[in-house]
Amino acid sequence: MLRVSTDGEGVRRAGVAGLQSCGSPWACPVCARTIAGQRTDELREVLDAVAAAGGSVHLLTFTMRHHAGQALADLWAGLSTAWRAVTSGRAVERERATFGLLGMVRVVEATHGENGWHLHVHALVAFDGPVSRELAQELGGAMFGRWERALVRKGFAAPLEDRGGLDVRPVDMGVGSRDAVAEYLSKITCEITGGSAKEGRRGNRSPFAVLRDALATGLADDVELWWEWERVSRGRRQVAWSKGFREWAGARRELTDEEIAEQDHGGTDVLAVDPESWPALRPRLAELLDVAERDGPAAAGAWLSERGIGWRGCRRGSPPGRA
Repeated sequence: MLRVSTDGEGVRRAGVAGLQSCGSPWACPVCARTIAGQRTDELREVLDAVAAAGGSVHLLTFTMRHHAGQALADLWAGLSTAWRAVTSGRAVERERATFGLLGMVRVVEATHGENGWHLHVHALVAFDGPVSRELAQELGGAMFGRWERALVRKGFAAPLEDRGGLDVRPVDMGVGSRDAVAEYLSKITCEITGGSAKEGRRGNRSPFAVLRDALATGLADDVELWWEWERVSRGRRQVAWSKGFREWAGARRELTDEEIAEQDHGGTDVLAVDPESWPALRPRLAELLDVAERDGPAAAGAWLSERGIGWRGCRRGSPPGRA
């Protein structure tokens, strides 16, 4: 069931109903879209608090070297260890005082290409006042040093800071820019912003693009990649906050992924997809929701018809699932 709601500013939100939720932001296109929407609101709320306090934000990206044949579980374990080194210890307390750190929020991005799985971290770092790019680069360099040493201890090749291992960018704190950054970070793991099958850089595929190809071709390599992704991503956090940051911002209690997926977000049922058509729609669900939000229910119906996906309209006030 495609469900559409409109907020107080006239912005459409599209979702689905009538399906069992699993609460995975990584491997379920239904739950991923719902969770991403909630995380966007949470990120925007905290960014607004930083802006109101006269603070500033920089986006830091940390990457790790990898090669074909490395197991996703090993790479993720290395990333987790390296991120703990970045965010814990006495150095962090010194940096809080020296740079006026308010807190951080971290998102993991994953793609797959000819060199295997590629994982990296995007982190929003908030300061209690204006901070130049040079000063943020200095902080990022210190963090990157801890990141690099932790990866080397785990047996990974040292990432190269001057070759893309570290990227530091200031965030425009205007309202529109804050909204864009919040949406980017909350959706980046699944590449939902441009459709669940959006391609990464240099031909790398997002996990949902791997799923699309696995369903379209049945190739064993793609099926095994997807199974590996489902297994290793299970139970991992999509968005992680540094201790006390949300509380400083006065943010509401953070819901778990499962709690978000189970919520009824309201809205009006506008069309029902035939049950036998669901397997064909599942890997392209984000594309349908993008069309519904951007162009409305009629365009969503046309999009389904163009792809041979069976559907029927829902009369206003009719019971869910009835045309």
